[in-house]
Amino acid sequence: MDALLTLLLILLGLGVATAMVLAITFLLGARALNRRNRVSPDAPSPAPASWVGAPSAAPRMHRRLRTAVAAARAAATAPDANPQLVDVAQDLEAEAVALDAHVVAAGRMPAKARRPHLKTLDQHVKTIERLASQVSLESAQSQAPRAATGGRTALDQLAEQLDTMEEARLEVTRIEAEAGIDRVSPFAVTDPPDTPRPQPGA
Repeated sequence: MDALLTLLLILLGLGVATAMVLAITFLLGARALNRRNRVSPDAPSPAPASWVGAPSAAPRMHRRLRTAVAAARAAATAPDANPQLVDVAQDLEAEAVALDAHVVAAGRMPAKARRPHLKTLDQHVKTIERLASQVSLESAQSQAPRAATGGRTALDQLAEQLDTMEEARLEVTRIEAEAGIDRVSPFAVTDPPDTPRPQPGA
C-alpha cells in the first residue's frame, strides 16, 4: 500500500513538472512570436499574433512595414555605412511604428469602412518601403569612394522625404476627422519643434 501511494505521488509530481515545462515552453514561444510580429524590435505592436501569417490586406501591410524597417536597420548599421544613416533609419522606423497603429486600427473596422482607409494607408506603406530601399542604396554607395560634385545626394533626398512624411501625418489626421472617425491617433500627437538635420559631410 505504501509502495502504491509512493508511486502515485511520483506520477503526480511528474505530471505537475511536465505541465509546468509545457506552460513555460508555451509562454516563451508566445513571447518570441510577439517579438517577431513587431514592426520595430524596440516597440510592442498592437497587431495580433495571427497577423504573422494572415493573408488579408491589413496583415500584409503590417508585414511590409516590418520588412522595410528590418532592411533599413540592416543597411544603416552595415560596416562603413554613412553614420548619418542611423538617424535616418530611426526616423523611418518611428514613422513605420506610428503607421502600423493606423493599419491595425483600420484592420479592425467593418469591411465597408476598412477599404478606403487601407487604400490611403497603402500609399504611406509604399513610401516607407521606398525610403527603406533608398537607405539601402545610400548605404551601399557610402561604402564606395564618391567624387564630390556639389549636387544633392541620396541622403539629402531621404531627409527631404522624411520631412514630407511628417506633413502627411497631419493630412491623415484631417482626413479621418472629416470622415467622423473619433479615436486617438498616433499621427495626432504634437510634433516637437523642428531641429536642424545634420548635413552630409558636416
